[in-house]
Amino acid sequence: MKIFLFISLLTILLIIFLLPSGFSQTPTSYVPGRIIVQIKKDKAGVNFSALSDHFRDINLKPVNLLSQRLNIWLFSFAAGRQSDMTVLSQLRSHPLVIEAQFDHYTTIREVVPNDQFFAELWAMKNTGQMGGVPDADIDATDAWEFSTGGLSALGDTIVVAVVDIGFDLNHEDLDLWKNYEEIPGNGIDDDQNGYIDDFDGWNATLHNGEILTAEHGAHITGIIGAVGNNGIGVTGVNWNVKVMPVNSPTGIESGIVEAYGYILEMRARYNETNGQHGAFVVATNASFGVDQGDPDDYPLWGAMYDSLGHYGVLNTGATANVNWNIDVVGDVPTAFPSNFLITVTNTTNEDEKFSPAAWGPTTIDLGAPGYSIKSTTLNNTYWYLTGTSMATPHVTGAIGLMFAAADADFIQEYKNNPEGKILEIKDYILQTADVIPSLDGLTVTGGRLNVYKAILVLKGYPVLKAYPISLVMIMESDTSGSLTFSISNVGGSSGSYGISISPLVTWMNVSPLNGIINPDESEDITASFNTTGLSNGYYYCTITVYNPSLYTINIPVKLHVTPFVGVEEIWETRLFCSYPNPFSTSAYIGFSVKENSMVQINICNIQGKILRNLFLSEVPNGEYTITWDGSDDYGMKVKQGIYFCRMVAGEYVSIIKLLYIQ
Repeated sequence: MKIFLFISLLTILLIIFLLPSGFSQTPTSYVPGRIIVQIKKDKAGVNFSALSDHFRDINLKPVNLLSQRLNIWLFSFAAGRQSDMTVLSQLRSHPLVIEAQFDHYTTIREVVPNDQFFAELWAMKNTGQMGGVPDADIDATDAWEFSTGGLSALGDTIVVAVVDIGFDLNHEDLDLWKNYEEIPGNGIDDDQNGYIDDFDGWNATLHNGEILTAEHGAHITGIIGAVGNNGIGVTGVNWNVKVMPVNSPTGIESGIVEAYGYILEMRARYNETNGQHGAFVVATNASFGVDQGDPDDYPLWGAMYDSLGHYGVLNTGATANVNWNIDVVGDVPTAFPSNFLITVTNTTNEDEKFSPAAWGPTTIDLGAPGYSIKSTTLNNTYWYLTGTSMATPHVTGAIGLMFAAADADFIQEYKNNPEGKILEIKDYILQTADVIPSLDGLTVTGGRLNVYKAILVLKGYPVLKAYPISLVMIMESDTSGSLTFSISNVGGSSGSYGISISPLVTWMNVSPLNGIINPDESEDITASFNTTGLSNGYYYCTITVYNPSLYTINIPVKLHVTPFVGVEEIWETRLFCSYPNPFSTSAYIGFSVKENSMVQINICNIQGKILRNLFLSEVPNGEYTITWDGSDDYGMKVKQGIYFCRMVAGEYVSIIKLLYIQ
């Protein structure tokens, strides 16, 4: 392979910055009269005159240097005197030329709808509006390049069910599911599904098909599936998905079970009739619950999630809007142990956990945007609401969008094995969550939803993650030391990476600077520090990991040069979240101790039985990392599922949840 191909990505990025804005050509078009050439170099340098003389008839001239090391130049020529393909062919065959190509137009790989209030939807694309932090979003505009929702690759109409107190069936920006096998208002169960007049959905309060009106459900519906690119209002995570309204009463569990029972019946009928009847429901949304409820007291409610999962439905649940540790106080539904439930807390436009939002290292899976979210409200209006109720439908909508982006093979496999494939969707969502400081150690993944990366993994692309998410080094002057961080590939194919440091600093270097990582593998990167000649104080830079899927991972670095190293190293006793989570090869588990302590760390199953005595040692104060490879004390791999890591250090006891996949 010629060396030119090695830097093709860099060349493309350079072209992007050189192009004027506003072009609308297709990605295969190129700039007339411009061509990129890699020229052979000798001791005398570049012989432009020989090249220009040979192509005098088209007035070939160098414009500017694109890569000094590889001697790549941008040239101009008089377009129209010869065919462009002739010019390209002659340049490629010239003895001074290594390679040549046209200067192609490129397009930003995102899809931005024309909806009236889209600029206010920071959760979809955060540019810093409303005082937020750019990119503290779910990367929806990148995900929409793959699909905007609606149909599966095999033609199934994708349905997402929302269980709530009320909706708005007549909102101009919503396109809700209808049961067209039912004739509304005739008092007959036309489709013989056991529910009379369920044309618009089902009401578990009145036990009929009359859907009640309420702002809460209308707002949630818009987040999941407000019609996109129609020039009005807002857009949902999906532009075209069908949302099934299911009313449930407030405060009565029997109505909730009935609501889920309706959804279960419609999806089961779809499976059993090969899509002739029922509905292709892939997800349910619950933005209600019982504060500090004990899941053991609600066995039938909890069992509904497992039953729905059996038929291929993944469920989401909003946790409490109080700053509680759900691991300690409990909650329903977000403390249910079902594998078919994703539990969600609330993040802001600054990627912070919203203060009055619950968390739990073993119970709450991830965060999603739920602060000041604009969506559909009653009577064709739009307004902002805040809460875990607004965070959860972003995850529910992501599930629907993933089914629209999946290829035909995945959909067919899902129909053959709905239970197994829906768990893959869950794994993809959790694996690709963007780890953020405000959730690190507070949720199972330590991260916030990123639907774009979830779709990349679904479609077999490499997706890289880095951990820890920041580096802090405390050193004396005129000393050296190092820290390590890990880059892992949670995607479906091998991926290359490159690393840069900004700004360039003399006190730190990183090795290796590039490499290739296979799926489900990781590579340790060493950041070496040298404080020779540095004055006492703080120094900062950022390590940037470049992913082949054209996004970056930024790792902030802080160096503190001080003569009081031992004094300032103040630790707390703590068990951190594992990384990655879910994992299939090795999980990195971090912990720290405030003072010299005997530390015991065990891996237990969900019944509490110890399967692996992972760590038992007395350690001095500091921070440590250990790994678990998914094996028990006998060296046998455990089964796929949920496990718990338990740390005991003196009076300190903590537990985190691990998801092991094979």
